[in-house]
Amino acid sequence: MHILMIECNPNGIAGIANALELGHDVTLVSVDPDFYLGVSPLAEAAYAHPNCQVVKSEQAFSIEELTALARRLHAENPIHGVTTYSEYHTVHTAAVAEALGLPGMSVEGARNARHKHLTRLTLDGTGVRQPRFAHVADADDPAAVEAAVREIGFPCVVKPSDGTASLHVLHLKDEDDLRAYLADLADVADYGRGVRRIPDVLIEEFVTGELISVESCVLGRGEVVNLGLTDRPLSGFPYFIEMGATYFSGHPLQDELFAMTTRVLDELGVDFGFIHTEFLLGPDGPVLCEVNGRLIGGIVPTLMQLSSGVDPYLEVIRQALGERPELPFPGETTAGGHWFGAPVAGTVDSIGFEALQDLPGFHDALAYKKAGTRVTRLSTSNFDWIGHVIFTGADRTEVNKRCEEALDLIDLRMKLEVAR
Repeated sequence: MHILMIECNPNGIAGIANALELGHDVTLVSVDPDFYLGVSPLAEAAYAHPNCQVVKSEQAFSIEELTALARRLHAENPIHGVTTYSEYHTVHTAAVAEALGLPGMSVEGARNARHKHLTRLTLDGTGVRQPRFAHVADADDPAAVEAAVREIGFPCVVKPSDGTASLHVLHLKDEDDLRAYLADLADVADYGRGVRRIPDVLIEEFVTGELISVESCVLGRGEVVNLGLTDRPLSGFPYFIEMGATYFSGHPLQDELFAMTTRVLDELGVDFGFIHTEFLLGPDGPVLCEVNGRLIGGIVPTLMQLSSGVDPYLEVIRQALGERPELPFPGETTAGGHWFGAPVAGTVDSIGFEALQDLPGFHDALAYKKAGTRVTRLSTSNFDWIGHVIFTGADRTEVNKRCEEALDLIDLRMKLEVAR
């Protein structure tokens, strides 16, 4: 079978490697294929595999150009499935699958999930609990932004409609914060690798509470299977950086969260694939944060596999090929991980994990940055991470305790930048 992968993400290269190992052909289309060589230890071997074709396309973020490219690739070697692990490319994947007559999410459902203002507007008035919000169609229109902030009031949260990984999501406490944010955002024309920013932003009521997500698989319209929950501890204002994750079941609000997720996905028209839906556990109950129309990213697919014995990266591909996926429900083992970053800006000398190897429940530790790489202080988004640790245990409490203790044992050595 031939799989078309439209971009990817660093951890998702494992899915490409798994598909190649099973004998599938994989074509990866990317604006910058070399990016994955720098962030995934599996990329070099995957690229060198005889069944892997890597196509560099400067127009991979243009749906029209991408669809034309997919038709050419399909004519050369018939494509049997189209997928992505990239949040930025879920709409593109849906459009190409539709154009080729292959399994995939409806384009409308993909757009409603991908663009946060469409999520909010589509669900407005349906009874789904959301923060109070105001949609601004153009962040470069200061009068419109100021009117939206006045409507919602301080403190509030501002976020680009098409962002991901908490990038450019900020807690605003006053007018000075707002002016600084808009000045910074005006300089952001794209998110890198050809991904252009749309002008829409949301101003939202600031909701306090634990961040938790529901991991689901939609087998078809109205066939939502809710698998388990992922907790998402956050670090520090004014930004929202995810610092850990645990995949589990059994939360006191699980039934309500599952029911809300099913309703949200049905209302949005999300009708295919693995889906990641985030909620804030506010004082009046769960409040929808956002919907991501793809498999959860980062280390969580690994946590899902450790707990369930099922590789979700591979099941994404199987579903794209028209097969019924095996579903990674949480098992008796709980798996969790914590990310870490640098306390100051500087250049990495080394990151050592030797002291972690014999700890109970230790599974994995990985540094994302090589020696000689300049890093920023962990401060603004998930892109500031420089590594992770993963542990297993009997429950969330044990896993989180093990992860937190391990962070103190990481040997991070850096050359510091001296202010002049």
